Amino acid sequence: MKEFYFIRHGQTEWNAIRRMQGQWNSNLNETGRQQADISGRFLAGLDIEHMVASPLDRTRQTAEIINRHLNVNVEFDDRIKEWDCGDWSGEMWDEVSHKWPEEFSAWQADRFHYRGPNCENYPDMIDRARPFLDEIVQLEHRKIAIVSHGIIGRIMVSILLGHDEQEMFSFSQSNDTIFHLVQAGEGFHTQHFVAGEGPLPGLPDSAY
Repeated sequence: MKEFYFIRHGQTEWNAIRRMQGQWNSNLNETGRQQADISGRFLAGLDIEHMVASPLDRTRQTAEIINRHLNVNVEFDDRIKEWDCGDWSGEMWDEVSHKWPEEFSAWQADRFHYRGPNCENYPDMIDRARPFLDEIVQLEHRKIAIVSHGIIGRIMVSILLGHDEQEMFSFSQSNDTIFHLVQAGEGFHTQHFVAGEGPLPGLPDSAY
């Protein structure tokens, strides 16, 4: 029986000011470092055997802080990088709609299929995440921590749960939230923890 702990990186300097990160780098701020430390302390008592992380700076920093409490092998995988938001990378969220009004409106109308300028869409991310999950399920380790991002993390969880497009947008993950998926027959039982507290049933409602 596999158990997966999906961890979002701690808050970053760009998260705090609502600047789009995508696959660009932004360091954890003090709040983010504290969130990662709380996650590490929580995970320390759960016999985590292996950790996989996105190679972007914010996930590397989060994994490093968490691993001070776990001391397990950490692998980095490009396939679980965040959504590539193309020409919008590094832009303030509030400015994108002004600089690209038509494209942003089209994206808002169909966030699953529409590609902004040089951006990925959800099928693109699903295509790179699915092979990663196929491999991770086959690992000999039973309890695995996966440190990723708000969008690609949600996509990975949705793939494992068999979500349709609408369900994929029905929940979200804050920087201090951990999703816990436990194999149950052919599916998964889900719960989540916030700032090390829980478990809380299911997945948290979407905030965006």
